[in-house]
Formats: sequence, structure tokens, C-alpha cells
Amino acid sequence: MRRILLLVILAALPVLVLAGVAVREYWPHDPPPPLPAARDPLLPDLTMAPLAELVGGVTEKGGVQQILFSASIANRGPGPFMINAVRGDERGQWRVSQRFREPDGSTTETATPADMTWGGHGHDHWHVRIGAAYALYTLPGLRRVRSLEKVGYCFFDQTPLDLDVDGAQRVPAYPKSVCNGKSTLALDMGLSTGWQDPYTWALPDQRLDVTGLPDGRYRLEATADPNRWFRETDETNNTTWTEISLKTSTYPPQVEVLRNAPAR
Repeated sequence: MRRILLLVILAALPVLVLAGVAVREYWPHDPPPPLPAARDPLLPDLTMAPLAELVGGVTEKGGVQQILFSASIANRGPGPFMINAVRGDERGQWRVSQRFREPDGSTTETATPADMTWGGHGHDHWHVRIGAAYALYTLPGLRRVRSLEKVGYCFFDQTPLDLDVDGAQRVPAYPKSVCNGKSTLALDMGLSTGWQDPYTWALPDQRLDVTGLPDGRYRLEATADPNRWFRETDETNNTTWTEISLKTSTYPPQVEVLRNAPAR
């Protein structure tokens, strides 16, 4: 009887081992605990740099008329713009927090409603939803006729904006590689003070469909952090605009810049 029981146990052992591995592999894991809540943080100030490189275009398939443009989110605040994203395992939900530097040198954080998405623009890296929103309005009247919420941003110190602003980081602190790694469980991205992250007109989300719009004057607006998920020193300077003359009666459409919003 004991021999039969031993044989049963030995036969079942591989199954139990595999079951244990499966539990470890597929059972959801909790992300690490968050940092202490923000107390008196040094806040960033997100702004949109002036829109640039506005051109007309037509899609290869379907002949859709478009205006294409370059846009750039920048940080002019006294503190860096820092995003931390963590998850317990590769199938787990991301917890996206804004992190802050405190006057005593410590780091704190506040959870946000933001989420992460992989890829976009043909890039194999992580993006934060949603980083920017674009809209086209009639002039006069400011009636919105087109809009687009950008899929997301991988924030990193791409080019300097103004290294003379107080607290500016002289060298980049956040490289593009911070967003890499599809299997990663934690990442930190951000914008140092005085730096910007431009997205050029050649990328898929940097365009609006203008097919069917009449020739005339329009205002193109771009807004950083449109949902106001992130804390800043100033929430009133997140939008920039460019007034244009648009001709859709030509093929491709013609775009002429009439004037830009004042620099902030």
C-alpha cells in the first residue's frame, strides 16, 4: 500500500511542479507601493512651443487632404516634469504617477488617471495617453471643425528650449531610451526644465483631415495635457495657436501662416 502511495506521489510530482510554475507565471502581481504623497513640490510648467512646418498634403490611399505640422511640448517650470509607470507583471495594469522633487531633496508622487500604450508612430516604445490635443477652428467665429487627440507621448529631453530659464538643466537628464522595453515593469520618463520634446510633421498623428472644408482662414490650436492630469505652476499657458489661410480647392491643399500666438 505504501509502495502504491509512493508511486502516486512520484507520478503527481511533475504536475505539481508545473502547476506551481504556472501560478507564479500567471497569477497577478501587485506593483511596488507608491512613494509618499507630495508635500511642497517643485512643479513643472508644461507649455506648447509655437507650431512649425505647416504644410498641405494628400494621403496615398484615398486622396485625403491634410494639413501637417510639427508640435512640441516643453517644460519652463522650476521643477522637472517626471512620470513614473509601474506594473506588477507584463499583463498587469499600469499605475502612472507624477513624481516631484521636494525642497529637502526627497522624491514624492501622486497617482494620475493616465495609462500607457505600446507603439504608435511606428515607434517600438511606451507612450503616455494622452499627451496633446489638436483642433482646427473657423475664423471668424472660432467654430471647431476638426480635432484630434494624440495617441500619446514618450517624454524625453530631445532639444533645448530655453536654457536661461531658472532651474534649467544644462545637459539632458531623460534620454529616449527610457521608454523602451515592451516587457519592462517600470519606467521613468520626463522633461527637464528648459527642454522640449518635438514631434515632427512627418509622424502620423501630426496632421488633421481637412477634406471638404471651404477655402478660408482658420486657427490651428495645440494643447499640452488637455485633461489636466498633471500638476503645474500654470494651467493657463498650455495652448498655442497659429492662424492660417487654407486652400482646399487646390490639390494638395495650400497652407499659409498668417500669425502665431505670442510667445510664452
